[in-house]
Amino acid sequence: MSQVEAVLTIRGLTKSFDDLQVLAGIDLEVRPGEILALLGPNGVGKSTLASILSGRLEADEGRIEMPGGPWRPERVSIVEQNLSLDPDLTVARAIYRDADPQGRMDERAMAAAARRVLVEAGIALDPAERVGDLGDADQRLLEAVRMLADPHDVMVLDEVGSNLNAREMEDLRYSIRRTAVDGRGVIYITHDIPEAISLCDRVAVLRDGRISEVVSAATATPEQLMESLFDGQVSLDRTTSHAVDDIALSVRGLDCGLEGADRVSFDLRAGEVLGVAGARSSGVSELVQALTGEQPREARRIELNGVRVTIDSPRDASRLRIGVLSGLPEKSAEAYLARNLLMLSDADDETYDAEFSDTLTMLDAMREADDSMKKLLGQRSGSGGQMRWKRLLELASQDARVLILIEPTRALDMKTRERFLGLLGEVTGRGVAVILVSSNEAELRTFSDRILVMQDHSLGAVWLPEQIAVTDLEQVSRGERPDPKLPTASAVLPGSPR
Repeated sequence: MSQVEAVLTIRGLTKSFDDLQVLAGIDLEVRPGEILALLGPNGVGKSTLASILSGRLEADEGRIEMPGGPWRPERVSIVEQNLSLDPDLTVARAIYRDADPQGRMDERAMAAAARRVLVEAGIALDPAERVGDLGDADQRLLEAVRMLADPHDVMVLDEVGSNLNAREMEDLRYSIRRTAVDGRGVIYITHDIPEAISLCDRVAVLRDGRISEVVSAATATPEQLMESLFDGQVSLDRTTSHAVDDIALSVRGLDCGLEGADRVSFDLRAGEVLGVAGARSSGVSELVQALTGEQPREARRIELNGVRVTIDSPRDASRLRIGVLSGLPEKSAEAYLARNLLMLSDADDETYDAEFSDTLTMLDAMREADDSMKKLLGQRSGSGGQMRWKRLLELASQDARVLILIEPTRALDMKTRERFLGLLGEVTGRGVAVILVSSNEAELRTFSDRILVMQDHSLGAVWLPEQIAVTDLEQVSRGERPDPKLPTASAVLPGSPR
């Protein structure tokens, strides 16, 4: 294929940070109308390449070419792994911010155009809503919709599919395919090997700073790509449960945020992994926020290791040694990390708020100083997956009674997910009880001992993973009702107080 036919041609691209060479000579072509998957282990330089293509970083050597003239950053658009949208923009303005950078488009016409694009993509967002009022998943879908109104020749999507459930992934796939039909090129950076095969036309593997191979998605197999990525196969099968009869957490009559809905009651055993499934509006978030103290809610009774407790604030959760890992945006993650650190401190009621504020300020200052120093020295920060793994290790080492894991494998490659599974076994083997919230339905089924299904802010079902299929979880994540023919387990365990 000649270079003229490619919408983007990369030759000999290199990039180093201090003494660390991240890109060692990238050669890659993207064809018009093509969706090209870019796979690679954590920290291999996928996001670095994306930042170079969008003009946010400068390559050391090599060239980038596009038809009709030289490569220019304004001809490439990137949707980043960690979104940083202006919270004061409306949905409509966010969609058309590149198509109308000067703000000359009539607001009413823009809202009407945005509504048409949203309807076409099947995404239920209000064009007049503030971006700051949207959740992380909705912001990712907004960025996907932006592709349909975006004038750029090449779109780079960096881990946009992480943290999206089955319904949201369907919307994302539509927007990506519709973008490619227009003749533009799409680079889809992902760790999801099956998704890369099903969505994309070709799959490029990035290892050791170079593209090691490019294969047709039509003929590629997961086993072949795992071998290319990790020199061997990866297993995400959980073979051992560490759940015992002792009840670590007992919840009775918890209000999950909808007036008139049945209240939620369940038990969590020591060493158990209790999955929580459901659509975004099902009450999953309200359940988690009640247990972390972020959004206190009325409950008839909550017991931790047989002792009645109240969780009216994040301070209460931290004092009770309830640890939280969040795959949500950076600021939320830092707040959880600060609370986790205070689990080991001797902060009392009078000093907790001040110590939390000081710890959060310290973490924020450390991150900003580290980022500034790396920029000054030309060094590279760790990848999103590397930083997530570091937080997992920190949390696992702390003396928690209960761990609440929210999207814990987001941005982790398959090999690191395998290590996460081992870490999960190590933690539960110590008797720590785990609540797992994940939009990855396959992992939720594999990693959990039981799964609570939230429906209309109440408990719709309780499933044993071996009695259901991944498609059953995908069904409830779309907001559909649980199949009544499926066997239902008990949320409240025998012998526990009612």
